[in-house]
Amino acid sequence: ALAANGGAGILFMYGNYAGDVMNFDMAAEMLEMESIEARTVVTTDDIASAPRDAREKRRGVAGNVFIFKAAGAAADMMMSLDEVERIARHANDRTYTMGVALSACSLPQTRRPNFELPVGEMEIGMGIHGEPGVRRGPLQSANAVTDEIVDAILGEMDARAGDSVAVLVNSLGSTPLMELYIMHARVVERLAAAEIRIHSALVGPYCTSMEMAGASISIMHLDDELTTMLDHPCDCAMFRVG
Repeated sequence: ALAANGGAGILFMYGNYAGDVMNFDMAAEMLEMESIEARTVVTTDDIASAPRDAREKRRGVAGNVFIFKAAGAAADMMMSLDEVERIARHANDRTYTMGVALSACSLPQTRRPNFELPVGEMEIGMGIHGEPGVRRGPLQSANAVTDEIVDAILGEMDARAGDSVAVLVNSLGSTPLMELYIMHARVVERLAAAEIRIHSALVGPYCTSMEMAGASISIMHLDDELTTMLDHPCDCAMFRVG
């Protein structure tokens, strides 16, 4: 943060996890001691991790890709810290994610599974670090899993026919592109049936855990402002727009 500070203040953005909150809060306090303004936007796009009326308790997962992109575009446009923070919160409020795990992840220092998931079973709603999901059961087809996730997202998103969205079908680590595109094809079918237009789509390993098989689907409910932010050119490691 000290290296990034250019005099306009610092905006911290990260997923809602206790360790992250503790460390970033400490960093913000240290910056304030240096007379550097620091703000925080905690991402909460994982709809499986808490009820809608307790959204502030939800985890931040792969929807971070869209949320960070929107805030980054605002910063690149030289908007004020107030505006960058506002856009970040607006993006977070309109981004919804849900995932499915097929095998356990591990930590680099232990290389041991964080949890147990028997062969032939899956867990819907599991977090990227192995946090508990909403249900565990026999492995289902890609279409059936995708339908369950899309149904849950559409139930929260309150989109209308003619609205536009951005879609991310994300590998949790070891799920290959071929399987992700099977899920993406089903997402396209479901959104077309609801008369919702896909403005842009990403498919690949964007938010991962080591060795974890599974996938997540993120949908951002676009408006004119968020569309402009997502379309704004950027060029960084492993991600390019325009």
